[in-house]
Amino acid sequence: MAYITVGRVLRAQGLKGEIKAQNLSDDPARFDKLKAVYIGGRPYALTAKRAAGAFAYLSLSGVTDRDTAQSLSGKDIQIDRVNAAELADGEYFIADITGSVILTESGKILGEITDVSQFGAADVIEAKNGDKTFRFPFLKRLVLNVDTVNKRFTVDEGVFCGVCVYDD
Repeated sequence: MAYITVGRVLRAQGLKGEIKAQNLSDDPARFDKLKAVYIGGRPYALTAKRAAGAFAYLSLSGVTDRDTAQSLSGKDIQIDRVNAAELADGEYFIADITGSVILTESGKILGEITDVSQFGAADVIEAKNGDKTFRFPFLKRLVLNVDTVNKRFTVDEGVFCGVCVYDD
């Protein structure tokens, strides 16, 4: 079963096992639509949930005290892929592009996507080629094609050279 990460447990909230979670999806009401989540690979039914901005407060089945809730801190909150939101054209799940080979339109391999950071103006792709790490923004003028099935991410070489930043 494939999972999609939709949040991260920040800490315990109160004494009765509630957790405070950061919502990592674009939908502020993401958790309102869910009946179950996976944390640390273990399934939990959601017994109560409420949203507050970029955060959600969740009560999980079997988590009834502060210590148990606190033990989940820092772990990702995931859902079954079948429960994932529908994406518009040009939108991708981070899990679908991570591991993709980055190539130019002429087929030159530039590296492999290792992570995506989400910022206000544009998402930033992090990639590696051997021991070199580099980053570039996900821009319409740069990204020519995203093939999530074959894990291929094609970029315009000229634009790429102008926006790519290599770590020292």
